[in-house]
Amino acid sequence: MSESPTVTAHIVGNPAGVADNPWPPGHPVEGERVAVFAFDVVGVDGQSQDIRTYHVAPADQAAEGVVVPDHRDPQGTVVRWTAYGTGTVITPPATMGIEAAMMDPDRAADAMFVCTVRPDDPGFPSE
Repeated sequence: MSESPTVTAHIVGNPAGVADNPWPPGHPVEGERVAVFAFDVVGVDGQSQDIRTYHVAPADQAAEGVVVPDHRDPQGTVVRWTAYGTGTVITPPATMGIEAAMMDPDRAADAMFVCTVRPDDPGFPSE
């Protein structure tokens, strides 16, 4: 059995809302079980698109398949949330003090809100 690929996943955003942060401070941690979701942009202004970001939530939210049907927003973007079961955090989000974060806010935001996850399914779509 082959090992599934890892993905970079955002800890903010899930089917409950694109700005939803379901995590208590300090989570997720290395080795923590998580639910894995993909946020797909499938259309913009009537044109087909293929943009995907991965997101994680607590494992009790795990599901399979499309969990929120295609949704068109007023700006003409069509999005969909798809669930991919569970996975394990390999590299947790970075923790840093406010001074370090202010020195390089763009990099800090990326590091503090993403983690590396290994989905359980070896057939998981790779990045």
